[in-house]
Amino acid sequence: MIAGMTKWIGRWAGCAAIGWTLLYLASKAHFALEERIGVTGGPQVTADAYRDYGPGEVAQAQWANAAAGALIVLLLLVSLTSVRRLLPRWILLALLWTCAAMAAAGAIGMLGGAMLTDRGGAVFGGYCAVWAVLLIVATLDFHRRSRA
Repeated sequence: MIAGMTKWIGRWAGCAAIGWTLLYLASKAHFALEERIGVTGGPQVTADAYRDYGPGEVAQAQWANAAAGALIVLLLLVSLTSVRRLLPRWILLALLWTCAAMAAAGAIGMLGGAMLTDRGGAVFGGYCAVWAVLLIVATLDFHRRSRA
C-alpha cells in the first residue's frame, strides 16, 4: 500500500512540476512580448534596470528564460516516460537535480531579499519554493524508478 502511494505521489509531483513550470514559461513569454524585465510576483524593477540592455535585448533575455522553462518541461516529460531509457540515467538525474537546486536558490534569494529589503519578490519566492519541492519529489521518484 505505501509503495503504491509513494509511486503515485512521485508521478503526481512530476506532473505538477510540469504544470508549475509551464506557468513560469508563460510568464516569461508574456514579459518577452512586452519587453519587460522581471517575473510575475518578483521584485519591483526600476527604470534604471533597462539602461544595461540594448534594443530587443530584454525580449531576447526573457525568451531565453522561457526556453529554459521549456527545457525543464522536456526533462520532466522524459523522466516520466519510457524515453528515459534511451538516456544514461546519471545525465538525467544530474539535470533534474540542477533544476531543483536552481528553483531552491531562487526561493532562498527571493524570499530572503523580500524579508531583508523592501524590494518585494515574496510571491515569486514562494512560487520557487513550491517549484523546488515538486522538482525534488519528482527527481527522487525518477531515481527510485530508474534503479529498478
